[in-house]
Amino acid sequence: MKKHTCTALSAAIILASAPHAAIAADASPSISGEISFELQNDWNYASDDRENLNNNLSPTVEPSVTFQLSPRWSVFAHAVMEPVGDATKFENRAFEDIGLYMEDLYVEFSGDQVGAKAGKLNPGFGVAWDRAAGLYGTDLAEDYETSERIGIFGDWRLANGEYGSHTLSAATFFADATFLSQSALRGRGDNRKEDGGLSNTESFESFVFALNGEKMPSLGNLGYHLSFRHQAEGEGNTADEQSIAAAVFSKFDLGGDVTFEPLFEAVHQTDQGGTAGTDRLYLTLSGQIGWKGWNVAASWTDRETDTAAATATTDSHFQLSAGYAFDFGLSIDVGWKTSEDGGNETRTLGAVAAYAIEF
Repeated sequence: MKKHTCTALSAAIILASAPHAAIAADASPSISGEISFELQNDWNYASDDRENLNNNLSPTVEPSVTFQLSPRWSVFAHAVMEPVGDATKFENRAFEDIGLYMEDLYVEFSGDQVGAKAGKLNPGFGVAWDRAAGLYGTDLAEDYETSERIGIFGDWRLANGEYGSHTLSAATFFADATFLSQSALRGRGDNRKEDGGLSNTESFESFVFALNGEKMPSLGNLGYHLSFRHQAEGEGNTADEQSIAAAVFSKFDLGGDVTFEPLFEAVHQTDQGGTAGTDRLYLTLSGQIGWKGWNVAASWTDRETDTAAATATTDSHFQLSAGYAFDFGLSIDVGWKTSEDGGNETRTLGAVAAYAIEF
């Protein structure tokens, strides 16, 4: 592992991180974890661009394990096995191009109010890429997810009581350019500094600040997320990228075992992608109705891009899905989406079966 990775791991002792409930002082070392399984099929059945017409049947397996070393110290590891290549024109793929890579590997200190974690992690910017409802609800929002970074993350719980939980966090990071950036089974190529790209600097020049709140009972269990992210330019970029995110979400009990979970998020990026003069705005709106294991979800994301040449493009994404979660842990969802990207509209039908084993 490179020097910067080791530095990040050792720095956990001095910074704050996501706090957890106090752990009993006599807790002994232990191992716990989860393995989640998904089998998903996506059929692009209509498109303005014929190269988008294909069918992809693929598994996703995500094992994660927590090594509890002491009452407050632990190591977390999370790997992902999924396709690491894109389907080509008219290609019908089934269990092809599967790669296995480490998405998270960090050491964590958990205090009652403050803590620390450092290593390979997600610094935490935006929430729609994870929380937007539906089978395809997160698709466009995943553009701005900040994953596979070497970083130091800390937060401080400001309040946790009748007015909800409120947490202030900060992280500094750079893109993973260690051997962990490679994948096994099917290689995806390792990342190196000379490959360029935002935050690919091998030094702590990029950072995130965030304020998160949730479970505010006086406002219908409202939650929120506010964050600012700075990603330093790498080789080939012409500017640093600045991004801000604001989101609200909640879960309402409508009676009769019916729940409603809405979400709205706006993200604005200046010099998006490290390109000077290119700005981008994302708007995501989603909602899910649940009843006795059943769910129906709709989501919409709009992506507007303005360039230095004063050109503007608008891409959009809309999806509808429904599903059922069985008592023994299996869930099945089916969905439909229509996506417009670069002026080309593509329509997709899909289904996913998911199951998780805890240990």
